Amino acid sequence: MPAVRLTRLLPDRLRPAPDPAELRRRFFERYAGCSLIVHQGFREGWLGRLVHEPGGGGHFRIDVRQPVFNGQPPRRPAPVQWLVREHILSLGLPLPVLVRVEGRDHLRVRHLRRHGGTCEPEEVAMIYADMEARPHLLLLPEDDGFAVEQGIDAEDNQVDSPYGMI
Repeated sequence: MPAVRLTRLLPDRLRPAPDPAELRRRFFERYAGCSLIVHQGFREGWLGRLVHEPGGGGHFRIDVRQPVFNGQPPRRPAPVQWLVREHILSLGLPLPVLVRVEGRDHLRVRHLRRHGGTCEPEEVAMIYADMEARPHLLLLPEDDGFAVEQGIDAEDNQVDSPYGMI
């Protein structure tokens, strides 16, 4: 225990690199059962409209324009910063993406692009529900990171609704 306290006194550049397995454990501990929207900003009024949708205010919104996601990685990243930087952005899906954290088992990822741009805020709840069966990607914990399983094609922007595919 005293060694842990002493490492806090070391400058960041001398501290050991973060343990990916520990970052993943801490991420799942904090975000299990939650959802994230990873984005690069939205058009005027989009987030305001999303918040007024049922469940729309419950998504954690991560703006990757922040300095922590560009350039040199932080020496001590927060678990969510590590996940987004190392595992979500590297997937190559167009932003914004919706990440559904399924307990401590896996992540479902689906982009929010429809009709040639970002979907309408009213469509997010339908996309969230459709992700159960039709994610673009499924991330499963493996070693120090995640194994990626392909779901539906990234070009598939349809949503299975009670009224059929729309």
